Amino acid sequence: MEAALITGQHQVEIREFPEPEAIDGHAVVEVTLCGICGTDLEAWVTGDPYSPSICGHEWTGTVSALGKGVSHIKEGDRVGIGIAPPCGGCPHCHAGDAAHCDTAFMSVLGMGPYATPHGGFAPRIGLNAARLYTVRDGISDKAAAMLEPATVAVHGVRRTGLHMGDACIVLGAGPIGLLTMQAAFANGAGAVAVVEPHEARRSQAAALGASLVIDPKNEEVAERVTAFFGPVGPDVVFECAGIPTTIQQGAELVRRGGTVSLIGLSSHDATISPATWLANEVQLVSSLAYTSDEFDVTMALMQDARIRVETLHTSTSNLADMGNAFERLRESPDEIKILVDPRA
Repeated sequence: MEAALITGQHQVEIREFPEPEAIDGHAVVEVTLCGICGTDLEAWVTGDPYSPSICGHEWTGTVSALGKGVSHIKEGDRVGIGIAPPCGGCPHCHAGDAAHCDTAFMSVLGMGPYATPHGGFAPRIGLNAARLYTVRDGISDKAAAMLEPATVAVHGVRRTGLHMGDACIVLGAGPIGLLTMQAAFANGAGAVAVVEPHEARRSQAAALGASLVIDPKNEEVAERVTAFFGPVGPDVVFECAGIPTTIQQGAELVRRGGTVSLIGLSSHDATISPATWLANEVQLVSSLAYTSDEFDVTMALMQDARIRVETLHTSTSNLADMGNAFERLRESPDEIKILVDPRA
């Protein structure tokens, strides 16, 4: 069986793997679609070491075989992949903090007992069935392939403690930024402004309900924010661009005593002005991935259209053309979310 892996800078290789087997506690899934994540793109751009297990971690498919001891799913179910459940035995679990279970966290990084030899850029994958959840009826395959990043956004918003009526800013209208904007509204935000330099992505944000869109290349962001939110400023700023400079920008835009949430992942160090953070008593919240229960929350939000994902899908690739797909994502801001169909 063939699977695609990112093996270096601007390198995608199709490699042969044994057919997966449904050993005890495991399942085999026929992959329908797999999204290209920003971390996949970053690995392709930089050539930094990248775990094969998470090379393609936004996928959905159909269970084709089950090993002994699996009861929460059955053959023929549509499923998605999520974080491993809390182990119950690590120091965090023993301390009553199962949300930060070490074993579950390792699964997100593509390490530990839940790691697989390749990710979802493959027609089939075998994995520990504990990581699988059933996709609800009424959610399309395209939407199911974007459940994982949508849950990242939901987790990021829930981490802030955002209150009903709060004013928010989202920095960056890539897939995570657009999903975070919608998750903020679903959590009760009264207004959400989006700052994004590319016109197509600003248009997408406006179409999905942004209260205000700002072009940082041609507009003074702070002036637009003050004019819209008033002199106090927004309660929460979500940094979703993964750009070092926007971390400090978040502290400069948020109100005194407000919250800056780091959701975008930057591979570079950021420089901040501590005086700004201290003087304004800015609260910093960071989030990575999600908890296992948040997939149900996200699916409910998608079912009642409070989070819409299908408009983020801009094109579909196959395994053989993934190099071109990465090129398009890097070069064209019009490309928001590319899904890979490993059956094509």
